[in-house]
Amino acid sequence: MRGLLRYSKRLLLLCVGFTIFCMILVTFFIFLGKKDNKEVLQEKTKHEQRINKELLRNERISTTSVLGRWLLSSEGSLLPPIINKKKRLYLILIWKHGKFLERRHIRRFTNNKFSPWENCTVKCILSYQSEDLDIADAVVFHLHLTRDVLELPIRTRWNQRWIFLTDESPIHTFLYGNQELSRYNGLFNWSMTYRMNSDVPVPYGRTISTSFINSPNINFSSDLIKKSKTKLVTVMGSNCGGTNGRWKYISQLKLIFGNDLDIYGRCLNGNTTACPGHFDKDCSVLNNYKFYLAFENSNCREYLTEKVFWHGYHKLAIPVIMGAPKKDCEQLLPPHSFLHVSDFADPAALANYIQYLNKHNEKYFEYHEWRKYYKVINEHGYFGSMSRHYCRVCEALHYNSPAVKVYENMKSFWNKKRDCNINEI
Repeated sequence: MRGLLRYSKRLLLLCVGFTIFCMILVTFFIFLGKKDNKEVLQEKTKHEQRINKELLRNERISTTSVLGRWLLSSEGSLLPPIINKKKRLYLILIWKHGKFLERRHIRRFTNNKFSPWENCTVKCILSYQSEDLDIADAVVFHLHLTRDVLELPIRTRWNQRWIFLTDESPIHTFLYGNQELSRYNGLFNWSMTYRMNSDVPVPYGRTISTSFINSPNINFSSDLIKKSKTKLVTVMGSNCGGTNGRWKYISQLKLIFGNDLDIYGRCLNGNTTACPGHFDKDCSVLNNYKFYLAFENSNCREYLTEKVFWHGYHKLAIPVIMGAPKKDCEQLLPPHSFLHVSDFADPAALANYIQYLNKHNEKYFEYHEWRKYYKVINEHGYFGSMSRHYCRVCEALHYNSPAVKVYENMKSFWNKKRDCNINEI
């Protein structure tokens, strides 16, 4: 009887132990399941962000020019068909300022000369000679350097394409004097600006999808960022003006960050020796920073310059943007790749979030996840990067519609009151 009782107790203990073991095992698998579900959910969220990015980009593409649609398309997209075939090469005349512009668009601020047709889909002939006015297929006028409408020549051929070029925002179209844009009504056939709805779009940079769904960039490594980023925030600039109060905003950030915010250039008693030159020489010291204040001189539609594409993306930093509206940034830039000042109530709120990201590596590197799926292309000609300005004119002559077009009302396209927020910040 006693033996049977002992056997029963052992059997009971064994059953209890087995039950506890099963409960632990089930709990463990539930935990793993939750963890897996969490990871799946996170990956799904990232995937949805990328899809939404493409939807936003498609929305933007629907309102762009022929070349703009192609420039925003995924890597490897087919070129638009050549509409205008010519037996001889098209001749492009740069009116009056060709030699000055050469330092950027041909020499790229170096001592070397680069072909403007290098890696271009087509080829043309470039001229700076005013004597070629009567035979040129297109004439490019740099509005920013034009002192008066009277500087433009008398037109002798109406089958020429007269193109106005400006790399500045509508607020800073003219460098000389307070000119009235309407005085140029009825003169130009094509626009040439950083905006993608231009007849000749020349953005400072682009980010294009690299077929992200099936082939992420396996060469991307966060280790490189971890090793190179030893400092927190920086900004470089020697134009201490701006219609958006950018330097006032930066001065408030400086009070908060102290030595964690380094300023290079002539503004706010910045360091003027570490980064000599403005556009001609790259400033390698900027490679050390996690965040770059990409604060433009004006808050205008699509106005994103080398501050975002070179000092930010190219240098593996997160750009903090003041310039183009956030919606434009969402349509033109990769998802979760930047901070925008409009998301923060004041400089203190922005500074708090930057410090939060700095303390939490996992959250910080979420802002670099896009690098697996997008490619950055710098096309501004600064710091030795390539310039595509003259290539784009040549492409426009081949791909754009031959239908006659005239900007009878310049402000219908280029309007600082409509396209800019002068006192937004």
